Amino acid sequence: MSEFLDALNDAGVDDKDTRAFLVEALGNAEESEWSDVLEPFVNGGLQACLAALRKPQVLAKSLKALEKETQHEEEKVSPLALAFLQVLHPGVLFASGLHTVASCARACRAAHGATQKADLWQSHTLGTCSRWSLPVPVAKKISWQKEFLRLLRPRCDGIYVAECGFQRWVRVGHHTDLRKNSAQLAAYGGRGGQAEWVSYRRYPRLLPQDEEGKLRAMVLQDPCPRFAAEQVLTAGLDFATHCNPVKSEGLPEGAVPHAADADRVRKRVCVGEYSFDRHNGRILVIYTAVDGEYRLTFSLKHGELRGCSDCLTWEHYEMEDQTRGELVPFSLGRLPDWKGGGLEDEGKDHFPQMNFRPKVALEHLV
Repeated sequence: MSEFLDALNDAGVDDKDTRAFLVEALGNAEESEWSDVLEPFVNGGLQACLAALRKPQVLAKSLKALEKETQHEEEKVSPLALAFLQVLHPGVLFASGLHTVASCARACRAAHGATQKADLWQSHTLGTCSRWSLPVPVAKKISWQKEFLRLLRPRCDGIYVAECGFQRWVRVGHHTDLRKNSAQLAAYGGRGGQAEWVSYRRYPRLLPQDEEGKLRAMVLQDPCPRFAAEQVLTAGLDFATHCNPVKSEGLPEGAVPHAADADRVRKRVCVGEYSFDRHNGRILVIYTAVDGEYRLTFSLKHGELRGCSDCLTWEHYEMEDQTRGELVPFSLGRLPDWKGGGLEDEGKDHFPQMNFRPKVALEHLV
């Protein structure tokens, strides 16, 4: 504390913002102006404040004292917060996923420091390498955090989602509402109908290895709201009693974008198994429906802007007809690179890239 700050206390100026303002204003003012600056704020202690200001380096001392006060207030931690910080690094962060770690990093500087410690990310890195039989980093040229994020492996702490769609021709007069039919007749009557874009989504959710050593996958194709599909896939299924649908490919009858019935969506899920080729970064998903065995091959890669194994790109899709014994490949609708890539038909995109959506409820499976 400086002599000038003591004089301000005696004059009743104890607000930290007011004191900081006065110190800054007096430092930029001439000595002849000090009285005019102080007079609106001090009551009866003007002469004592002026006398303190004439002492050497008093404003510099006052500025340092105010900075120490501010730092001391920032360092004050409640007992509850202190208890949280004490268990954060050795317990909470080691058992949490990326979402909790990121949330804790934004809580305060102490928590942020705990999330940056090398042993936390080293533990996550070594655990991931062991789980997916990945080579353990030997020559550590980068931080353990970056080493963990660069590991290419299937993500089990969320769901991969692809936004699909196709264009169809809707004839005039298909509505049961006659007013809509008359409006369409007036607008599109000469053409007999209009083009309509139909949207739906594909959802593969990859599960970690279970007690039987199996890597299970749940695959869903449906136009229902995304939240409805993600709720069903996040909650999981009873694999012992679940039956895959008769036909997994194509949109079912009665499936509309607002059909969010959980029981209907659950019956649309296909349960199978997957394998991960760590050398080529490929994921092969195999499941069986009544109409045959489906095999989906994806290439796994990191997305842009600091992505972490968050993109699945279709490489091959085929079905083995079990009744006829023939292999039926599906066209992915993509032009080869030597033709410039892109869609073969701009009116349909059934196999776009899948992007990962992390789920807080599944973050412990990272």
